[in-house]
Amino acid sequence: MDLEPNDEIQEVAHEFEIDLNCVVITNHRLTLEGIDNAEEKDLAEFQEDIAVEDYETIGSTVSYLQRFYEDLRRAAHLLALVGLVTRFQHWIQRFVEQLKLKPDKVHKSGLANQLEALNNKLGIGPVPVQFFENLAEVRNSIIHGDSRAEWEYNGKIRKVADEYLNAWRDVELSEEHLKDATEKAIEQVIWYDKKLHP
Repeated sequence: MDLEPNDEIQEVAHEFEIDLNCVVITNHRLTLEGIDNAEEKDLAEFQEDIAVEDYETIGSTVSYLQRFYEDLRRAAHLLALVGLVTRFQHWIQRFVEQLKLKPDKVHKSGLANQLEALNNKLGIGPVPVQFFENLAEVRNSIIHGDSRAEWEYNGKIRKVADEYLNAWRDVELSEEHLKDATEKAIEQVIWYDKKLHP
């Protein structure tokens, strides 16, 4: 097939991007849309049903509903990060196994140790290992530490980086945190893949 001068070449997404889109990104987007729709519906029904002119009661109930839905959004962000880090670690593990590497235990997380082993073999990847170690600690806090800033696991105190904590010292992620983590995970996987399969 010959290309015409005005034909555009479409770049195919990397398999990891497709994986993330199917398992994490689309699920997260649909969850947030569902939360937004449910909140909008509940607020509309409440305002429709209320006949009281007591603005304090109305304000209190609306505030309660909004906090409830914000908690749902927070939980959706946390679960999306768990999925992201888990899929990323799956791909990193695949590369480590292809190269038959035996990572040293220099970091707290297995993920960071695997990244260090890949960096030693293939060269330093575009994103620092510490960035992903911090994400692994956030995931570990969500799973093992009830989303707290500090928790004990296997007799050791584990801590989440301050940038992922709210004012009450609980783990909290913004849309920007998730977007940044996704972009950097994709960048790192593609970089290793190109080194492994030039």
